[in-house]
Amino acid sequence: MPAVEHALPPSLGQRIFQRRADLLLELDEKRAPADAARATADAEPVGEVTELRADLARRLREQVAGMNPENFLVRPYREQVEAYSLPDRWQRIAPGVYADLEKLAGLPSAYQDDPAGEEARRFDLLILRLQLACLGTETGFTRMRVRVQEIATALLGQTTIPLVRAQAELLEELTTDAWWQDVTLPMLESVSLRLRGLIRLIEKGKRNVVYTDFEDELGEISEGGITWQPLGDDFEKKIRTYLRSHENQLAVQKLRRNRQITTTDLDELEQVFLDSGLGTTEDIEQAKARHEGLGLFLRSLTGLDREAAARAFDQFQTGRTLTANQLHFLKMLIDILARRGLVDVGQLYDPPFTQLTPSGPEKFFTASDIDTVESVLDQVRSTAIPESRAM
Repeated sequence: MPAVEHALPPSLGQRIFQRRADLLLELDEKRAPADAARATADAEPVGEVTELRADLARRLREQVAGMNPENFLVRPYREQVEAYSLPDRWQRIAPGVYADLEKLAGLPSAYQDDPAGEEARRFDLLILRLQLACLGTETGFTRMRVRVQEIATALLGQTTIPLVRAQAELLEELTTDAWWQDVTLPMLESVSLRLRGLIRLIEKGKRNVVYTDFEDELGEISEGGITWQPLGDDFEKKIRTYLRSHENQLAVQKLRRNRQITTTDLDELEQVFLDSGLGTTEDIEQAKARHEGLGLFLRSLTGLDREAAARAFDQFQTGRTLTANQLHFLKMLIDILARRGLVDVGQLYDPPFTQLTPSGPEKFFTASDIDTVESVLDQVRSTAIPESRAM
C-alpha cells in the first residue's frame, strides 16, 4: 500500500493497518467467491485461514469504528468511516474497497489492541510481513525468519520467567529450520498471539532484534514511486556533527531559530558537504527524497532552539489562560518540537502524547485550537523549505 505523503515516515500504527489491509486483500483474492459471501467481520470461523481472515477484518473494522468523524483529521473521510464501521462492508475486500481503506490508514482511532506495548506491536508488524512474504507479496522472507529466530533465542535466555518458560517448546522449535518448512499463515498467527506479550521480557541489551527490523522496513516504503534505502548511519552522523560544530553559520542558525531558509543557503550547504567529503551526491539525493527536501532533512538533525519553538506558540497562548492539562500538553509539544525540529499534527495521536490523553488532544483542546496548532506546526515546517517550494 503506498505511503501517505508526509514529511515523516508512516507511524507504526499506520504500517500495521496497511499490512493488515494488504493481507486481507490477498486472502480475498485467493479464496472462492462462495466462501467470501459467507464471511463478515463478525462471522463464525470456517477453517484456520477463514478464522485468520475474520480476525483481520474485525480488527480493522473496530479500528475504523473507533475513528471520531468530528476529529478534524477524520472529518474529510466521514463517508468512508461510517461505511466501513458496518460489518457487512467487510464481506470481501476488492480493489475498490482497498482504495478506501488506504485513505483511512493512519487516522486516529479510540480502538486500542496493544495492551502489551510497542514492542508487541513491532512484533505484530514483523509477523504480518512474514505472512505477506508467504503469499509472495513481500520480499525478505529469509531475513525476517532469521529475525524471529533471534527473538526466540533471546527469549530462551529468559526461561526463569514462568510466562516465557510456558512457551519454551515453541521457542525451541522456532530456532530450527524444520519448523519453517512449509510454514503457513495460521502457524505464524499462532506465533504472534503466543509470543507478542513476551517481547518486553527480552533483556534490554538484546531488544534491538525487534527494533532493527522495524527500522529496516523504512527503506522499503515507496514514496511517489521512488524506493529509497535507509540513509547510512555514517552519512547522517557526519552531517549532524558538521551542523553542531558550525552552529554559528547563518544557514544553520536559520534552521535552528525557525527563520526562513533559502535555496542559496541549501545550495551552499550541499556544496560544502560534497567538497568536504561528508557524503556523496547519492547520499544527499536520498536524504532529499526521504525527507521531502534537504532543508527538512537538516532541520530533523539540528532540531529547534527551544526558545524559538516556544515563541512559535506565542500567539496561540496570547489572551487566554490555559488549564494545567493544556499547559502540560503544550510543554511536551514544545519540548518534542525543539528536539525533533518538526512535528506532524498526526503525531499528536501517538506516543508520547497518548500518555497524557489516549483519545487525542480533543480531550484538552477545541477543534479550533487544534486547527491553530496545526497551522503553527505547518509554519515551522515551512521555514525549512525554500519559499519557492513552501506550500
